[in-house]
Amino acid sequence: MGAAMGQRLQIEWQESAEELKARYKRERHPQRRTRLQVLWQLRTGKRIVDVVESVGVSYRAVQQWVAWYRAGGLAEVLRRVTGHASRGTTPHLNAKQQRALAARVELGDFKTVWDVIQWAADRWGVRYSYQGMYSLLKRHRLKLKVPRPQSEKADPAQQAAWKKGG
Repeated sequence: MGAAMGQRLQIEWQESAEELKARYKRERHPQRRTRLQVLWQLRTGKRIVDVVESVGVSYRAVQQWVAWYRAGGLAEVLRRVTGHASRGTTPHLNAKQQRALAARVELGDFKTVWDVIQWAADRWGVRYSYQGMYSLLKRHRLKLKVPRPQSEKADPAQQAAWKKGG
């Protein structure tokens, strides 16, 4: 980062500083707004190090946004916001399969997310990542139930009598 940090950017801008400022002021999406603010300040001739400090973003993020701008213009920088990759995609399991999975989880058939992944793969041939299955369980508000360990010396009859106040 050393010597290159102080150099002025060489970018073929498609928008004026005033256009970027106006877009920044109108934008409501927080990530797009930050990116527009950064590009607007760079467009006015500020150095990356100064923009990073004033806006509060990482140097690497600004470098990435500039690379995206060079590759596809402002539209490319604004298109690449997080949280949109999965929107509109069809789920791996249909509604009926999801209900069946939920029923099995509610019964306490699984101890770990990996157990659920394996079951779905064996049952329907559907492959899930750990994070994908974890997210599915969370969306359905399903919790894996792990029985507490029980002592070998425990007497269930004596415990039941104690719970009843005996």
